[in-house]
Amino acid sequence: MPTSRKETQRQTREKLLEAAHASIVQEGVASFSIRSICAAAGRTQGAFYSNFSSKDDLLVDLMEIHILEEVSLLRRIVHEAASDTIEETLRVLAERLAYIAAEPEWSLLSIELQLHARRDEAFAKRHNATKATCYRVFCELIEDLVENYDLLPTLPPLQIGIGLYALWSGMAMQGDVAQAMPREQMLLAFFRAMTGLHTMQHGSDHIAEAEK
Repeated sequence: MPTSRKETQRQTREKLLEAAHASIVQEGVASFSIRSICAAAGRTQGAFYSNFSSKDDLLVDLMEIHILEEVSLLRRIVHEAASDTIEETLRVLAERLAYIAAEPEWSLLSIELQLHARRDEAFAKRHNATKATCYRVFCELIEDLVENYDLLPTLPPLQIGIGLYALWSGMAMQGDVAQAMPREQMLLAFFRAMTGLHTMQHGSDHIAEAEK
């Protein structure tokens, strides 16, 4: 059976995204160009523009896919860690988020997209829609934690998800900061405070002290 036009376009889109991902990982954002991506994907520039309105449009899609995949991994960690303590689960989550925040190719891409969104109102709408999707999946991650460990979060999960995304993306953009604690420790402290774990443990310490 011949491939449908819709399927052909889907395959072309995937090829272009794969080529763009490989280019960013191997060479960074600075060397990224539509011509080089099309050549690597074996597609014409006409095929590119039938799938993406611009280079930035592709980059936003690529960043969104990357974040969705990472949060999906984090949610699997939570579900598979049902027998672990909350502290162990939070430690693993914080370490993973710190690791991807330190990846130079993605931090540079995040910076480029943020700056472009500040300069271009039309692009800002597209970028904000992507960020809203990221807020939602980070919210779902927090909801998983709350449900699995019967936590009492200090804020609604969506607000914690927005804060977590802001903290994580800020770390990605800033890079190493003199005199700052390690990223994983900062993220762990955020997790513990926002999920109510710090308050719960503080209360338990008071009870234990009173029973002495």
